[in-house]
Amino acid sequence: MHTSSVKVLRGPITFGGWRAQLTVNGDLLTIEGDGAGRSLVVSLAEVKRASFNSSNGLWSFRLKDGRRVWIQSAGGLLSADRTAAGHETNERIADRLAALQVRVFGL
Repeated sequence: MHTSSVKVLRGPITFGGWRAQLTVNGDLLTIEGDGAGRSLVVSLAEVKRASFNSSNGLWSFRLKDGRRVWIQSAGGLLSADRTAAGHETNERIADRLAALQVRVFGL
């Protein structure tokens, strides 16, 4: 199990959204908001397609049911967590998606 800071966004724009703690536990991403009782659980096994922008740390997940989820973790410029934990989060997510044979597009 691994934890880091993230920001959950309403769309593919890195401004706005809400700050949270992301826990990676196997294929499950559990996101607990820093306030207001917000939370989100994403199973990487339910991801149809994903993309990652390394300059701003933005992950975009297209789920099999058609929903989209955007989270921002560690990146180069604007990011939610530029620490080693944030970069490790990116590696863990990418590794799990590769193991599940999910197509990941990147910049």
